[in-house]
Amino acid sequence: MDGVILELQNITYRRDTVTLLDNVSFSLAKGDNVTIFGPEGSGLSSLFDIIIRGDANFEGDVLYNGSSIKSLGYFELMNYKKAVGYIHGDYGLMSNLSVEQNISLPLDYHSSMSASEIKKHVGQIIYDLNLDHCRKLRPFDLTRSEILKAAFGRAIAHDPDLLYIEHAFEDQCFLNIKSLIDVLTERSNRPDKSLVMITYYPQNFIDISDEFIMFFNGRIVFTGKKGDFWTSDNPYLVQYRTNSIEGPMIIL
Repeated sequence: MDGVILELQNITYRRDTVTLLDNVSFSLAKGDNVTIFGPEGSGLSSLFDIIIRGDANFEGDVLYNGSSIKSLGYFELMNYKKAVGYIHGDYGLMSNLSVEQNISLPLDYHSSMSASEIKKHVGQIIYDLNLDHCRKLRPFDLTRSEILKAAFGRAIAHDPDLLYIEHAFEDQCFLNIKSLIDVLTERSNRPDKSLVMITYYPQNFIDISDEFIMFFNGRIVFTGKKGDFWTSDNPYLVQYRTNSIEGPMIIL
């Protein structure tokens, strides 16, 4: 590990009169991977607005590699967004482009690679993710797992130092995306790459995460390592882990 890649400092984020994030602070070291979880409505989706969209309408600060993204100008913010890889739950593939074209898209616009270099690089990603059989197909013709793998390929095409994945694995058959999990696991072991995983199913990412953070009502209610996830007696975590209606969280 070499310093901190991402740091949230006392973030409070409101929309109209509703507080979505309440004095949230955490940091992610380079080479580390964190899984962030909690029940629906706990504030998880608001992290995307802060970290990825760069919405400046919040209290506190977000630092990326030590620099505040809140103070970035328009073009600087665009460059920041290009530097971070991300996937969200609807995957966001371009419907009129093939798998191959979707994966190469960020490289076509934001890299100095030649056309032949891009083709070779994208071809390797397609091979690693077992997408060769559908490389010329458009999203309409793909299965759900193929769409996810294509979106993942696009997110890592430029080899970002930080990868942010939001609810992209929900409703997926893990057998069908094993090639993706293998690539993600290999990436999670690299000392120069970091991962933020947003999910309702933290137990699925025990093997690739170094730290677990639980949210409820816009606040952090648990932070711990992978061993703590199974053994902690934190009442919020116990209730979530056991799928119980009994505990400090009122589930509607």
